[in-house]
Amino acid sequence: IHFYKRLPHSKMEKQNAKELRELFQDPEKLKGYSLMAKTFSNNKEQMKFHMELPYEQIKEFVMGQRDKVMGKISEEEKDSVRWEHVGSTSIKGMPGTKYPDALLLVPSFPPSENVIQALLDAGFFFCMPAFLDKEDLWFMLKIEDGFLKDHFMTVHVCPEGNIGAKMLLDTRDMCNTEDWAFQDYKNAKIEASKSDSIIGYKLGKGKNSKLLEMLRQKHGADVAVPPPKQQEHMEQMKLKR
Repeated sequence: IHFYKRLPHSKMEKQNAKELRELFQDPEKLKGYSLMAKTFSNNKEQMKFHMELPYEQIKEFVMGQRDKVMGKISEEEKDSVRWEHVGSTSIKGMPGTKYPDALLLVPSFPPSENVIQALLDAGFFFCMPAFLDKEDLWFMLKIEDGFLKDHFMTVHVCPEGNIGAKMLLDTRDMCNTEDWAFQDYKNAKIEASKSDSIIGYKLGKGKNSKLLEMLRQKHGADVAVPPPKQQEHMEQMKLKR
């Protein structure tokens, strides 16, 4: 299934909420769906690791996107969904890339057509499901201006109780409240950033962090390893320091 003839963040054919929801209910088709190669083919120069990130600015941006998306969700559904700022940019003082992440928790999988439409209307497009969990749907936004120009924001759309969502929330909360967790994750990220590829960085920080290993055991999660084709593409995506 192809919803785009061109890059999703330039002149494009719009994704359709009804068709996307049908895709999310077809495990085999969803498993093979990915716009990652197209999305990042022209953005390799933006993959830079920063020792210092503008935490307050990024938080304000993420909350602004929350208001846009939530403002488009019907009043009937608004109380049943929850938006959370997650990832490295949600942890004050944590180094990383300028790619913000958010979590949109919905009551069940798949998300409703209304929620999908709200994301599309706010400028997001569906890129792919997570490597390990097909109920972790990655919606992305190409940022067109400001201090994050040409970077991407990812919204993880997950049902309540999703393991990946729990991992994201626990990592954020523990790093923001427990010094050992912050230092462990920070050191793992810095060590992983010595890799010259995005795949090396992603796998490295997961492998080297005691915090993440502890949370994987707690929630029964596996190490997220991309499928061969996506791994090959990510090996070509260089990480700059």
